[in-house]
Amino acid sequence: MESTILPVGHYLAAFRGMIGATQSQLASAAGVDQSRVSRIENGEPATAGEAERLLRALRELGSDEAAEYETFVESEWVQVERPEFANPQRKTLEVAESQLREIDSFLSTEDRPWPLKRQLERQRDGIANAASYLLKTMHQIAFVGEVGVGKSTAISVLYELVDPTKAEGQLQDRVVLETGGGRTTLCEVNIRRGPAFGIVINPQSADDFRNLVSDFCAATWQNRAGAGGESNDPVNVGEEVRRALRNMSGLAIRRERDSQGKSTSRDLALELAETCESEVEFRARVIDGLRMELRTRRELWIEPRSAKSAYAQLRRLFSDVNNGRLADVPMPASIDLIVPDFGADLPGLVVSAVDTKGLDEIAIRADIDARLKDTRTHVVLCSTFNQAPSNSVRLVLDHLRNAHGLRVDTGKVSVLALPRDGEAMAVKDDSGAPPIDDEDGYALKRDQIQRSISGGDGSFAGVPIFFFNAKQDDPSTIRLRLSEQVRSLREYYESVLLDECAAASEVIHNHETQAFAAAVQEVADRLGHFLAANDSPPPRVRQSSVELVNAMRDIRYASTIWSMSRRNGEAYNFSVSHQIGAGAAKDALLRSKTWFVKLQGVLDSLKHDPGLALAAKTIEQVEKSAATWKRAFAEAARTASVEVYRGPLEADEDLWTRCTTQWGLGPGFKVRVENILSSWFDEHTELNEKLEEVMASLWEGSVIRHLRRLSDESAGESQESATRSRAMRPRTLVGPASG
Repeated sequence: MESTILPVGHYLAAFRGMIGATQSQLASAAGVDQSRVSRIENGEPATAGEAERLLRALRELGSDEAAEYETFVESEWVQVERPEFANPQRKTLEVAESQLREIDSFLSTEDRPWPLKRQLERQRDGIANAASYLLKTMHQIAFVGEVGVGKSTAISVLYELVDPTKAEGQLQDRVVLETGGGRTTLCEVNIRRGPAFGIVINPQSADDFRNLVSDFCAATWQNRAGAGGESNDPVNVGEEVRRALRNMSGLAIRRERDSQGKSTSRDLALELAETCESEVEFRARVIDGLRMELRTRRELWIEPRSAKSAYAQLRRLFSDVNNGRLADVPMPASIDLIVPDFGADLPGLVVSAVDTKGLDEIAIRADIDARLKDTRTHVVLCSTFNQAPSNSVRLVLDHLRNAHGLRVDTGKVSVLALPRDGEAMAVKDDSGAPPIDDEDGYALKRDQIQRSISGGDGSFAGVPIFFFNAKQDDPSTIRLRLSEQVRSLREYYESVLLDECAAASEVIHNHETQAFAAAVQEVADRLGHFLAANDSPPPRVRQSSVELVNAMRDIRYASTIWSMSRRNGEAYNFSVSHQIGAGAAKDALLRSKTWFVKLQGVLDSLKHDPGLALAAKTIEQVEKSAATWKRAFAEAARTASVEVYRGPLEADEDLWTRCTTQWGLGPGFKVRVENILSSWFDEHTELNEKLEEVMASLWEGSVIRHLRRLSDESAGESQESATRSRAMRPRTLVGPASG
């Protein structure tokens, strides 16, 4: 060991606990003072000598884990960054380290047949990518659902965020996450592990906050001025945002009773507006009342007298932040709820739960799409029991398939139905018979949901479906099942890594077998023949702007389009560039579908050719790579479309002025804005042509280049392999990586 190692105290405490030894016993066996053992276990770094004595003592006391840890610390990691000892896939990463060494050794010999070298280069990249995923231990479980489905209540009960000092009373009065009839949670809430109970505020940017205030003031001013706007669809910001802004500015609606006990209310914001000469003056006075210069506090920590009091304090503090009642706290873009030992049921991983802002529109928001794209996030699609699967659940599942091309059977997504008392017993089977009990009702409903989301093609047959009544069901059962979905995410990448290692091992161990080399060469030749006839970029199926137009038509509230127009197309709940990006991704998957079907036909013929049996793993890995290429092409198309269109759209002030001035002209605001935007896209054909040029390049880089590398000896080194070769440097670490 080196002179000093990274902190090992938590491992020492864990190993000691596994064998039931006390600190006194460990100290005595190691010849170390007990107080020193206590300090090391509490986080002080240990010297190499101390660590060696303590680990040896634990080993002598019967700890196999201590012996394994010693070996782990002393091992050398060159190809893969050293993982945490507690990483659930540590042994798989050891396999990756060993296999990558073998691959580099094989590739360093000049006279290897080129098809074998190309296969190994591709497998090397695949192993490295999967290892990079498994090295990181942070994951999220994101709950997504429509406004008012009971998502926040369910999360609070599932993760035991309940005030134990209020054993009686309504559940909504006891949960830490504030709940109500919908539109209660101000922003996204991330529940994560930390050193103590507390809240961390991630504030909105100055521009975003200014836009919110501007919308609030514009809506209030229009109410004061009596402007018509859309029939039965007033301009306004969301109820939860409006409530926070009113509290922050001291302009809440004040409820009073007169001398006869009759309840009346005063809108202080409207009263202020009526004293102003212009909307600009009104907005300035509201901003002045917000006292933003005082709102500098970002962290609020609790020093509880007991665990029970901690949850009570956390509940009150969260309510104050969520409603804008603290004079020194800014408007949050997101809130981190810090809870000690959160996610402890997933050892070795750092898992947080995310309560996303409720869906109140049909379109997929950018923040929800980011969760869907994130390979480290399991997405829980929440519905009320009777509505399951809700429209939003169907929409998200369709979006996963059509805009991302993602599999749903690898821990990516699940459906969570949230029944109220008595609803499970009201389900009937096909004969009209009621269920025996709630579990039987859940089983009947599960069958109904599965039939509803399958869509006839079985695309979503692998989606897990869970049920949770927050008032009576055991939260630990569902919590465990959601944890298993996170494990499934990792197990998928683990299987990818091991499959790539097996295929690489086959090449290395059989490279001198003439029949094997000939089979791999034949596979390369046939792929080359396919590529020679199919290397042109597939033609466009539909314009990127189609997704935007369709999304606008599906929007429920005209004020959503009004808000988006006031922000040059980029509002939180509706982003023009995001919709265009989604449209480009869908087009990429559609336009490449026929090409990949043809490639699959070639691969199927190769798999069924008896003469190529020795190359079976090679063919299988190409097949798996093809799915990755397709998703990469779609994702690159999404990014390219946003880059091509976003700048010109945001910069066209006249476009957005024309859109915003459509408000107040009577019914049909959405249609008028849709027509203006459609005309803009029709007029800017040069952007469309520019995107097509980029798409051709993306097709070459995302798909064709990879296949050419496997089928053409003269093809240059792939970007991934070149980057990896340049970055490869032998490295050793003194102890396990932190974080």
